[in-house]
Amino acid sequence: MRKIIIDTDTATDDAIAIIMALKNRNFDVKAITTIAGNVDLDLATINALYTCELCNKNIPVYKGENAPLNRKLETSKFFHGKDGLGDTGPYYPSFQCKNENAVDKIISLINDNPDEIEIIGIGPLTNIAKVLTKDPTVKNKIKKLYVMGGIGEGKGNITEHAEFNFWVDPDAADMVLNSGIEVHMVAWDTTQIYGYLDKDNFDELENIGTSISKFAIDIQQRGLEYYKVKYKEHKIDLADPLAMAVMIDDSKTEYKRCFINVILDGEERGKDLVKFSKNGNIKLASKIDRSKFLNILKKSLV
Repeated sequence: MRKIIIDTDTATDDAIAIIMALKNRNFDVKAITTIAGNVDLDLATINALYTCELCNKNIPVYKGENAPLNRKLETSKFFHGKDGLGDTGPYYPSFQCKNENAVDKIISLINDNPDEIEIIGIGPLTNIAKVLTKDPTVKNKIKKLYVMGGIGEGKGNITEHAEFNFWVDPDAADMVLNSGIEVHMVAWDTTQIYGYLDKDNFDELENIGTSISKFAIDIQQRGLEYYKVKYKEHKIDLADPLAMAVMIDDSKTEYKRCFINVILDGEERGKDLVKFSKNGNIKLASKIDRSKFLNILKKSLV
């Protein structure tokens, strides 16, 4: 089985991505580490614990950093709701998080399992940046690193120039992407093409008829209303579940190799500057199998 760490700022799409991982028979999720981003750290942790409980999986959850490296936290509760789960809560999970800090736990898991741990970062990359700072040797022991972040070759979702995760902590994103680690990156541009759900997709999810599928639908309703008002569409983009689907099976994913630097300040803060090169350490997803994404998602909600 593949040994996995999920690093998350657990809100609506993160929760679905976590469900996809926990329901995958080939994944041994060693830890879920939480980070401030979509919501504050405590809420991200509560939501991760509740999602595990919903899946009947007592996965160890560890709290990480409560703010970006060099700036004040700015959340996206305006989109994900005050509880981070579309205002369907509040939730009071019976599971408790572990006492050990997430950064220390990631380091120990990697050192105890060299070349075996795969990490997926579906929030700001603050925890992972801290890991690389605290123990630089671990970068040579990570089997694979998947990242949901950046705009790729498109436009942003929090500003015209930036995707939310990189915008929240551009310093961390720049550090991780320039660490020399090979990164499999799923950006916002591919999400809009391959990772959306429309009305027909929601009807299919509703027909599944399980408690998990109902949860997945309910937590997206606030986001759906936001899209209807702003874009006049019955649609929502699920970036984190798309990234998780790529991690689960990227056999039909096409990548472009590149180097990436992230703008740290000013109007274009968080923008990823992509320089394509066959020698690049970043594998930027350019084409993702939409049918595979939808099939993995639906299978996880049964």
